[in-house]
Amino acid sequence: MKFKVCSALALAFFSTTALAQTATDKKMDAVLTHGERQPLAALAAVKLEHGQPVYQYYGGFARHDGAQTVPVKQETLFRIASISKVVTTIGLMELVEQGRINLDHDVSEYLGFPLRNPDFPTTPITVRMLLNHTSTIRDGDVYVLPPGKTVHDFFDESHKPGSQDYHFSFHDSHAPGTYFTYCNLCYGLVGTIIERVSGERFDRYQKHHVLEPLKIDGGYNVAELEHPERLATLYQHVPSGYEAAVDSQPLKGWSKEALESYKIGSNGSVFSPQGGLRISLQGLTRLAQFMIQRGTLDGVRLLAPQSIEAMETPTWTFNGKNGVCPYPLSVYGLSLFTLTGTKDTNGKPAIPYIGYQGGLRGHLGDAYGLHSGFWYNPQNGEAYLFAADGYPDYEQEKTGQYSSFSRVEEEIFTTLAGK
Repeated sequence: MKFKVCSALALAFFSTTALAQTATDKKMDAVLTHGERQPLAALAAVKLEHGQPVYQYYGGFARHDGAQTVPVKQETLFRIASISKVVTTIGLMELVEQGRINLDHDVSEYLGFPLRNPDFPTTPITVRMLLNHTSTIRDGDVYVLPPGKTVHDFFDESHKPGSQDYHFSFHDSHAPGTYFTYCNLCYGLVGTIIERVSGERFDRYQKHHVLEPLKIDGGYNVAELEHPERLATLYQHVPSGYEAAVDSQPLKGWSKEALESYKIGSNGSVFSPQGGLRISLQGLTRLAQFMIQRGTLDGVRLLAPQSIEAMETPTWTFNGKNGVCPYPLSVYGLSLFTLTGTKDTNGKPAIPYIGYQGGLRGHLGDAYGLHSGFWYNPQNGEAYLFAADGYPDYEQEKTGQYSSFSRVEEEIFTTLAGK
């Protein structure tokens, strides 16, 4: 589905702050309308200080339904991309706390089949390695399989070493646990492990054990959202206008029949644990507060402080040659970046804005024309949360001026930081 570009004036009109604008609002309007080569479709952002929201911005449109344009609001649900990995890891850490999963055990024990890189047949791949992208598993040409397939199918003999659909590193001399290569498939395996250990379907496990206790609207399955009317369509900006990339109406997910026959524990990738969470800025705010408050929110404790600290504690640090990543990565824990200010794998400082003094943990998202940010400082309760939709193709995006973030992300950080 394509439609013509809205004017910058029209997009700014949809800003929820348009009636009483501050200088910050005007800067955010400028990011929405001029941050990219063509206006973004949507921009939502929240700044926390001491764990509480001090600024919110909602501009642009969530979707076009025929003649109706639905504006972005605080409850608008975005397919938030790789920030999903953080929420998936929270669900896993609950099982770790219960003693049902050991982060340093061989994943073969949980998956029900032997999983080894053929180049390193005696070296176990552990759960920790799946979480920190050092497993030597690779995305290949696809990292999501439909119901009826199993995650074992990613690794069967039809996938030949060196081919595009091969899902291991091949003859690069880096053993499991030693080299960082960003891998979405690893989180499909994590989702499968959660299913096999809990006995629950991944999307429902996450809903019942993470989202509902934290009173966060959304989920990993569009067919079972409580408020599908809140869902944003994600758009990519092409020369002829905005083109719907995912979550267009009517919603398309796996069929009811396919999910009814789905075997729990066979293929967690069905629910995209790596990127398929739909969540609002309201939900990201509660998630940041949960992390800042060390595993508790509104008197409900899901995780012990030690589990939150385990997620944040560096398990991989860039030494100049032990990893590659297109993002501002120099330190990684269990699903969490730490923005240290040191050089990332691209040779740029891992900073969100000029004058940054450190402290932010979190994750970014980048898929289907959306860039998102979930960044919080557990020491002072500061957080930067955002979703920006309507980017052009990757080759056309404005790159960052001083970091490996995109230029729009840099402008959002800079504006929220008051720089």
